[in-house]
Amino acid sequence: MGLAGATHSRVTLVDSEVSLVDNSTITLVDSEVALADNSTVTLVDSEVALADASVAALWKNTKGRWGSGDDDIDEIRIDASTNVLSVIDYAHHEVHSGSHYYIQGFTTLGNNLGVDDTLRVKLVTPNTDKWIHLLYDIRSTKAMTTTFDEVATGGMTGGLRVTIHANNRAKCYTGIHTGANDQATVLTDSTANYTPDALIGRTIYNTTDGSSAIIIDNDVTTITVAALVGGTGNEWDTGDKYEVNDSKIILTSGVTAATTYDQRIESNSWGADEKKLTIGGGGSRGDELVLRPNTTYLRTMISTAETNLISFRASWYEHSDRH
Repeated sequence: MGLAGATHSRVTLVDSEVSLVDNSTITLVDSEVALADNSTVTLVDSEVALADASVAALWKNTKGRWGSGDDDIDEIRIDASTNVLSVIDYAHHEVHSGSHYYIQGFTTLGNNLGVDDTLRVKLVTPNTDKWIHLLYDIRSTKAMTTTFDEVATGGMTGGLRVTIHANNRAKCYTGIHTGANDQATVLTDSTANYTPDALIGRTIYNTTDGSSAIIIDNDVTTITVAALVGGTGNEWDTGDKYEVNDSKIILTSGVTAATTYDQRIESNSWGADEKKLTIGGGGSRGDELVLRPNTTYLRTMISTAETNLISFRASWYEHSDRH
């Protein structure tokens, strides 16, 4: 290695080292710079003369990969005003990537039924490499108790499937069935322009009757499933609305009690004092609960007051474990 050429191009030493592109360094030795071939270059006014003006490559841009393709690489940027690295947290990244989902709604418990009215929601995680990172929030206008059980078995019959929505509305597909009534397996959307076979393996929800299924085929304007399940009609009628996304969780609301469970991983109650039955409250989880794959969970909500308005929201991302 040698230094020759322009003598007016210089780089100031920082902390006594200059980092090279290949991660080797030029180290100060008694006011000189030791090169790989044991030759030296004498410092000139505490600076090192560059070989030529093109050796500004002592600086190397940091790059990152955003996809699996050969060209899916870009420079990592810093904020122009503060010079800090601009990043988002992983959960926020999953929203942008289209792998973040939610459910949200409300119901009334104890309406004309007195106290101890119960709603149970069964959650089944997929038997894949997808790990579910779950957050939730439950509120009520009066007193209630809630539990969350893991590896629930037996019972849990009945109920209706819950439509799952994607947080990134640009990464899901929605529309209206424009075909005939009573279509068990084929949805037709004459306004669609899907890439043939691009939706295979995703989930389609009939948001009108609550049914859903995994897509087995699609062309430009039609989507085919083996059978819709979990809804009131389990078929496509003219005007039914739909959403397609890639969530693999199955949620069923209104099931019966489980026979047993392995672990009760949450138990919470508020407004339990008889003198405060008209005072509500709520509970939520601020840190992610990572659910086991291929496992059944049961959320139970018990109202201990009449006409108790319950609002709930759950959100999660489905992350493929890298290790």
